[in-house]
Amino acid sequence: GGYKPSFYVQVRLELAYAWITHSNNHISPYLKRKVKSVIVDQNWNEQAYYFLSQTMIFFDIDETYHLVDSAFHAYEKNPEKDTFTLQFVALIAVNFLNCCYHQKGRREYVKRAIDFLRELPIDNALGLSSILGTYYEALFNEDYKMTETIAEILKRSGYLSMIEDTLESNQNNMCK
Repeated sequence: GGYKPSFYVQVRLELAYAWITHSNNHISPYLKRKVKSVIVDQNWNEQAYYFLSQTMIFFDIDETYHLVDSAFHAYEKNPEKDTFTLQFVALIAVNFLNCCYHQKGRREYVKRAIDFLRELPIDNALGLSSILGTYYEALFNEDYKMTETIAEILKRSGYLSMIEDTLESNQNNMCK
């Protein structure tokens, strides 16, 4: 239908703001419902994985967990080996860990995402996601020596922006 482009444009605008503010307070219940119905109505495929990886910020952490867990189950039942699908499911895990960090996600949510990342095949295209998983694991375990090491590697490699939004709060723990 003719409504589609404007729906996706609206989603993209709201997304940018939501990820920057780490908040979904400004998202209308209507838009949340509509986005969720798009995710739930799709068979899990590359496109659905990607859409969830981007829009999970719209939901509260418990609701997000159910969507993410359902995506993980779908992947585990039918593991795709193509690089794009792999990258998108890995991105779901990494973005979900970020949401867990900002929304105080439960321990088992974090564990599920990290375990999922660990089960993915070793693929060069997933290297950064895997490292980010290790970073979040260390962060949640309060292993600041490890977070500092990874932050330094990301900084030297030009990827510090990937975790910048987690640095302010643990800077007081960062020993130089």
